[in-house]
This record gives sequence, C-alpha cells and structure tokens, in this order.
Amino acid sequence: MNQPIVSIIVPTYNVERYIEECLDSIIAQTYKNIEVIVIDDGSTDATPYLLKPYESKVKLTLNKLNKGQGAVRNQGIEKASGEYLLFVDSDDWIESDTVKRLIDKLLETQSDLVRFNGQSFFDGGDLFEKSVQYDFSKVLDSGKTYEGSEKLSANQKAYSASPCLYMISRALLMNKGIRFPESILHEDEYFTTKVFLVSEKMSYLNQAFYHRRYRVASTMTENTPFHKKRSFNSYLEVFKLLEKAYHSDQYDTDEKAFLKRQLLSIYNGLQQSSVEPEMKKVLGDLKSVTLMDKIRLSASRTYTKFKS
Repeated sequence: MNQPIVSIIVPTYNVERYIEECLDSIIAQTYKNIEVIVIDDGSTDATPYLLKPYESKVKLTLNKLNKGQGAVRNQGIEKASGEYLLFVDSDDWIESDTVKRLIDKLLETQSDLVRFNGQSFFDGGDLFEKSVQYDFSKVLDSGKTYEGSEKLSANQKAYSASPCLYMISRALLMNKGIRFPESILHEDEYFTTKVFLVSEKMSYLNQAFYHRRYRVASTMTENTPFHKKRSFNSYLEVFKLLEKAYHSDQYDTDEKAFLKRQLLSIYNGLQQSSVEPEMKKVLGDLKSVTLMDKIRLSASRTYTKFKS
C-alpha cells in the first residue's frame, strides 16, 4: 500500500513545560513515514534549549523574531514536503495511532480532508468531565464520504475552527493558495472556513485523537481588556477577508450560503463582544449584513436567552 509522507507542523513559543510531551507523542507515532517540522517563534524561555535534543528527529527552525502563529504555520506549510499536513499545537499531544488511522481513512475514501474528534483538559488537573469535548459524531458519520452541498452542510453543523482537528492534502492548499492570515488572532477561523469550502471530498473518524490543553494566559483563556480589543479587531479582519471572498464570483450558490452563515456567526460574536460600545460602531459599516439579517440574529439571541 502507498505510504505517503505526512508533514506534522508544530509552532512553538514559550512552552518549556509542555513541548517534550507534545513532541514525544508525535515521535511515538506507529506510522513512521512522517516529517516533523518544528518552528520556534522567538521563545524567551527554555523552549529552544529543550528542542535541541530533538534535532535528529525533527526539522527544526529557530526564528529570531516573534512572527505570530499564522505566519509560523504558513512557514511550516512552505517547508513541508509531505502529501498530507497535520497541525499540532505545542502544548497539546496526540494518540500514538493518530497518523496511521487518518492516512488509512484518507486512502480508503480518496478524500482530501479527514476530520476527527478531540478532547480538552485543564493544565494542572485531570478534569476531563468539566472540559470541552470536540465530538462531532452527532453530525458526522464515519461511514460516509461527504461531497458538495452535503459536505458544506455537515461542516456548518459540526463547525470547529481548529486546524488541529483535521488532516488535509497539502496539494489542495497549494493549488487553492490557502494560507493563514498573519499578524492577527483567530487566523484559524479564516483558514478552516476556506478549507471546508474548497475541499472536494471529506471523511470523518469518530475518535478523540487530539488532546487540547487549556491553560492560564493562553490565547484561548486570556481575558484582559487589551486582549478583548485585539480579539475584536482580529475577528473584524477575518470578517472582512471572508466578506471579500463572499462577494467574489468564484463560488456557487451553496458555497456562498456557507460563507454567509460564517459571516453572520462572526458578526453575531462581534455584536456580543464585551468591548466598549464605541468600538462596535464600525459594525454598522459592514454591508454584507442586511437589516433582515440583524433582525433574525436579534430574534435568535432573544429565543436562546428565553430558552435558557
């Protein structure tokens, strides 16, 4: 059987407490035809020193300056030589049979994208019962291969922005020119939306291969006023990028409907953000959200609040 190369891209930044667990889980993969691309984004802690012993097993790049996760992931895509890509965040870890099971599914279904489940846990405590579960089995079926409008509908209902929860064909990204936006947060919202949009065939494995760590002061948990403002502006930038795609002539009716739903989801989040009201005035200039859209979103929020 064909044994395609899988490139596993791991951006690192100030993760001295976690990087060894992450890389050990990748090196322990039962599928051996992998290249591990580790790019340190200008860490100021002991991370670069902890990476040195792995140099014989990974392709290591040490950036002198901090470029941000979007830029580093793009750097990894360019360096990769594998037919398929898997992204792993440096404070997380994966099951030992992850790559083998995903490749088997991709080859069996001839898909260019395979999705799978994840499980989160809190740093410093085994609190799985209280953590967020990335289980898509209520929507996605392991026995099906998704295409066309059915694929778009399934991805909308089981949407998760994390690029760490699917394996993707590198050729698809190269041919379609899909990259992460740089210098902003939430770059994965744009990237994953585009991946779901342009992938031709998708499959799914109902297993939690990925273990996501929630920790204090991470991008996912930070809640300072500065972070809230940066988060708002980043989501606004993602909205504008997707809005540009929505108004282009390269997508059919179903694809534009998918994009519109993503735009409304981001707009709804911006409306409910806890930034100062003055910052939200810019939302009135977003032409892709009609008065009817605003009425429907308001009604939906009222219904959800009443139901809860």
